[in-house]
Amino acid sequence: MSQIKSRDRVRDLAEVYTNEREVNAMLDLIPLKRPEDIIPYKYLEPACGNGNFLVAILQRKLNAVNKKYSKGSLKTYEFYVTRALSTIYGVDICPENVEEARARLFTEIKSNFDLHWGSFIYSDGYLPLIHYILEKNIVVGDTINKTDQIEFVDFKVQSRRFEQRFYNFSDLSKENPKPVRTIPLNYFLKIGLEYEGNN
Repeated sequence: MSQIKSRDRVRDLAEVYTNEREVNAMLDLIPLKRPEDIIPYKYLEPACGNGNFLVAILQRKLNAVNKKYSKGSLKTYEFYVTRALSTIYGVDICPENVEEARARLFTEIKSNFDLHWGSFIYSDGYLPLIHYILEKNIVVGDTINKTDQIEFVDFKVQSRRFEQRFYNFSDLSKENPKPVRTIPLNYFLKIGLEYEGNN
């Protein structure tokens, strides 16, 4: 993949993509005691472009999910794939990049799922939930000048339910940031069904 889309975008957005080699070299520097530890780790890419880092992080998380959960039940596997995705965050100033990053992450999840479980056997609500998480966690924003206009969801886990805590990006550097709002615990697939019903 080329490191630039156009000279205009380099000039206007300071947009230069990171090569896969450098992405993986940087991710290799993150210490993990066990490979499965990567599943709940949170990652934020504050200038995510079209998702090179996000896709590489997701691939590593999915590898860990596949090793530990692909032989279990369908819903267990879906939950842990969802859990892995829910801890990946990205921001970019360019809406086109955000849409492309979301699409790349969705494609990665779907192709990984199809490889391990087969096509067309997803639980009701699963794919809409993937879209919902991508919409909430991969967002358009300016992480330098307009941090108060960026919002993320922290998906707190209890059993197979998520409590959604919404935080303002500008508050995340505080010692004990307070959520701006909270959505109570809900079964993970039901969140997807509700999202699908509202769209």
